[in-house]
Amino acid sequence: MAPSIPVLPLLDVHRSVLELRLSGTWQSFHVADGAALAAALADAVGRPRWDAVTSQLVVRVPLRGHASGRTLFFSLIKFSLPLPTARLVG
Repeated sequence: MAPSIPVLPLLDVHRSVLELRLSGTWQSFHVADGAALAAALADAVGRPRWDAVTSQLVVRVPLRGHASGRTLFFSLIKFSLPLPTARLVG
């Protein structure tokens, strides 16, 4: 079983699209509840972790009365086609 790796996710809440830089390339994923993931990332304790085996983003958030907090798991679905990229012109 491969260990999870720490990541710095980029999240587009309106489209529920999460981007992760894995193995030197950006990969795009769909998350079912972008707003819930945004709230979890805002409250996160430490860096989120990517688990490639289960295709889940693992986020730890504080929990009163529990020193280790609570672990939340967000299932991600990888886009099969690359998303269009935007360029800033100016």
